[in-house]
Amino acid sequence: MFETIRLELDADLLTATLARPSRANAVSRQMLRELIQLADWLDGNEAVRFLILTGDGPIFAAGQDLREMREPLADPAQARAAMRALQRLAQEMMLKLESLEQIAFAVIQGSAYGAGIAIAMTADFRLMADDAVLNLPETNLGMFLTYGATPRLVSVMGASAAKEFVMFARDMSASDALRHGLVNVVTPCADLMEAAVAQVNELREKDFRSLRITKRIAQAASAVNVGDILVSEPELCEGTLSDGTTLELVDRFFANK
Repeated sequence: MFETIRLELDADLLTATLARPSRANAVSRQMLRELIQLADWLDGNEAVRFLILTGDGPIFAAGQDLREMREPLADPAQARAAMRALQRLAQEMMLKLESLEQIAFAVIQGSAYGAGIAIAMTADFRLMADDAVLNLPETNLGMFLTYGATPRLVSVMGASAAKEFVMFARDMSASDALRHGLVNVVTPCADLMEAAVAQVNELREKDFRSLRITKRIAQAASAVNVGDILVSEPELCEGTLSDGTTLELVDRFFANK
C-alpha cells in the first residue's frame, strides 16, 4: 500500500505511476522510500517481467520536493546530516531500480525536471511526449545534479553535452532528447502508453532469459567509475548544500512563483 505510487498489474507487466499530482509529482523522501520498497518487492519476482514508470497528470515529475527540502536547510543543526542522508536514500533508490531484472520503460508523458529525470534514467528505455521538455534546474538553485545522475548522463550523452545540459539549465525538447539518446521514442502524448505497451509486446515474443542477460551485460559495461563518484556525492552535498546559498536561492525561487 503506497501513498505516492499507484500500481497496476496486467499479466507480467507492472505499471507504477508517480502519484503526487497536487505537487506535480515532486520527489519526496516518502516517494524515494516507496520506490525502494517497490524495487525490493520486484527483486526475484519472476511473475513480473516488465515495468513501466510514468507520472500522474501533465508532469512526469517536478524534481526534488523543494518545500520538504527547505525545512532541514533552514536548521543549521540538521542541514548537513539531512542532505547527506537524502542523497544516500536517493542513491539506494537509483541503484535498486536500475539493477532490477525486469525490463523497464519510463513513459515521460509530461515534462520532467531534476530528480524526475534521474528516476527516468534508471529505466532501460525511455519514451517521451513530443510536447514535453526536460530540465535540470540545479545550478539555478545553488545545487549540483545529484542522485548519481551525472555519470549516467555522461554515459548516455557524452561529457560535453551532459555538462551543457546540467550547467546551463535550459529546457531540452523531446526532439533534442531523442538526438542525444536520452529517450528512445518520441510520439504524441495520446499515443505514448500504446507505444510503450507495443514495445513490451514485442519483447514478450523473445526469450526473457536472453533479455535479462543482455541487460546485465550492458549495465556492467556502462558502469565504469560510477562507484567512486557515488561514494563521494553525499559528502559533497553535506557541505555544499548546507552553507546557506541553496536556502537563499530556494526561497528566491518560491518568492518568484
